[in-house]
Amino acid sequence: MNTSMVKSRFLSNPEDIGVVAVGFSGGQGKAGVDAGPSALIEAGLLSQLQNELNYKLHGDDKVNAYNELAPKEDPPYRNMKNPGTASAVTQRLSEQVYSHAKEGRMVLTLGGDHSIAIGTVAGTAKAIRERLGREIAVIWVDAHADINTPETSDSGNIHGMPVAFATGLAKEEKPEYFGWLKPENLLNVNKLVYIGLRDVDAGEKRILRENGIKAFSMFDVDRYGIGRVVEMALAHIGNDTPIHLSFDVDALDPMWAPGTGTPVRGGLTLREGDFICESVHLTGNLVAVDLVEVNPSLAVDEQAEAETIRAGCSLIDLEMAASTVTGDSYPYERRIVRIHRYHWPAIQLNVWMLIMLAASFLIIGVFGSFIGIQQQLNLNVPWYFAYYITVSGLTVGFIILLLWLIAQRRLLPAIVIIGAFVLFVLWLVGLIVISIELWGPAGSVSVNCNNLVWNNVRHGNNEATLAWLQQRSICQQWQSVFAFGVIGTIFLLWIIVMAVQVFYDDT
Repeated sequence: MNTSMVKSRFLSNPEDIGVVAVGFSGGQGKAGVDAGPSALIEAGLLSQLQNELNYKLHGDDKVNAYNELAPKEDPPYRNMKNPGTASAVTQRLSEQVYSHAKEGRMVLTLGGDHSIAIGTVAGTAKAIRERLGREIAVIWVDAHADINTPETSDSGNIHGMPVAFATGLAKEEKPEYFGWLKPENLLNVNKLVYIGLRDVDAGEKRILRENGIKAFSMFDVDRYGIGRVVEMALAHIGNDTPIHLSFDVDALDPMWAPGTGTPVRGGLTLREGDFICESVHLTGNLVAVDLVEVNPSLAVDEQAEAETIRAGCSLIDLEMAASTVTGDSYPYERRIVRIHRYHWPAIQLNVWMLIMLAASFLIIGVFGSFIGIQQQLNLNVPWYFAYYITVSGLTVGFIILLLWLIAQRRLLPAIVIIGAFVLFVLWLVGLIVISIELWGPAGSVSVNCNNLVWNNVRHGNNEATLAWLQQRSICQQWQSVFAFGVIGTIFLLWIIVMAVQVFYDDT
């Protein structure tokens, strides 16, 4: 008996998994994706499902290349590359998936490029209609919509067309070119939902809009958080619908899955991908899973290859075991943390950081030179020289922290508000001290500058003029410190207001 604590609503044999391993790369032009299933299996994915999660595996324990299905000649047809091979392979896949799904098993398909989903979705849809009299829903997790028709595709690669064929938006009567797809194989567009889109062709955008297809882009993930996006996706397809989850690893940011054919920056974190898989599993409605586009050969080094394979294994593990029971029969539950993403105004934030860095480095430079002059003259160094250098250094450190948080997409308004308020108080104290030194009682910097510099202009090639120029430079530096002290204080107040606005706008 498998260790999942989730009761399946649509699988009559939930302890069984039908495995389909597809080493097919003909839907696109980059070699190596056909090795993805082997890499996942060699990493121990199937043995873990069988030995640790106690699933009974049926079907493939080795990868099928389907080379025997490729016609001797396979010229382009309707702008499609390798159409005969892709059609024959996906038809065979639909039969394999159907054979498992009709027995009430979960079907796990390891690809291969995403064109294989033409076959996997067709097989699942037919089996569920026959066995349960229901339509399936498909959650398509991908950086790309993959809904081009042959006519709208710029590349002609079929891995960019599977959703169009699976839904019947792309039609063809010739059996050798996907004409084998019948109504019982097709997906209703109202039961299709995307998560993670960020690279969608113009023609695909039109298709999505004209057909009212639900799509959540990375903007939606950033704005609402992955938890809310998954909730909305599940609500759209309904809670009484068998789910086929088709997961392209390029939905993940290349930081987490670099070994894939069409990586796009700004994607899901691995934790967000895991959350999607866990959440879909926890509905009890999951009946089929695709994991595609793992391409070890495109990883820049062994570590990148291992990261991609590890990410793929993690996704499958959580799709099959979102909640498990240990050997002592105590329930183990993963704690789900929903991360809210805040929408910061990029231009204003960048301007703020540039101005604050300029102010901080100027003050550090000026007071650093003042300390050198004081020491050269054997005079005591005023405390506020070191104070302002320290405060400016803390400001630079704070900005570096913000840049790191931005890179991690974890910049929270609370961090900005607290940090900026502390710095605001420190800058304000420094500004008050500088104001007193500049315009305080007799003997202040301003009085000395008026008497020795501004009202006593020197000319000529002599030591007195050189001394006057040095004194003028010092006076100008004092004025610059005050000006940038004012700017820094005001800008810190500005960033506090900005952070408060971001917090209230996104909650």
